[in-house]
Amino acid sequence: MGNRIFESGQILNYLKNEHHDIFELCYRIRVGLLQRVEIKRIKIYTDLFYHEYLKPHFELEEQYVFTVFEKDNLLVKRAVSEHRKLKRLFEKNDSIEESLSLIEEILENHLRFEEHVLFASLIEKIENKKVLFVMPELNETTIEWHDKFWVN
Repeated sequence: MGNRIFESGQILNYLKNEHHDIFELCYRIRVGLLQRVEIKRIKIYTDLFYHEYLKPHFELEEQYVFTVFEKDNLLVKRAVSEHRKLKRLFEKNDSIEESLSLIEEILENHLRFEEHVLFASLIEKIENKKVLFVMPELNETTIEWHDKFWVN
């Protein structure tokens, strides 16, 4: 698979679309926990979402998008730190209900931080500049899931 050139606006739109899907994950976890759905059902779904969708999303941000900033940028450091914390929570195999609750809360706050603070800073940084990213093709990932535990 080869690389392709993307403009910054394309990347930001792509990430914002993915953020919408990740907000959906948060909602589904929240509903599942509130409705006392069997934890195993929620965990199986979140594991698939994490491996197929969220890990590649974090990698895209860290390997390409965040490189626009200086190496010691505090906003990027916060985002990467939150990525690590979320990865640990997703990969944790004990206290699963507590981990899912924390994932839902931390991930939603993280998305709001990226959308309202980090991306705003990125837009300001690249404003009036032609910033291009050379990176692998962006693929639309769709997760079809038969067990819609979040629906009554």
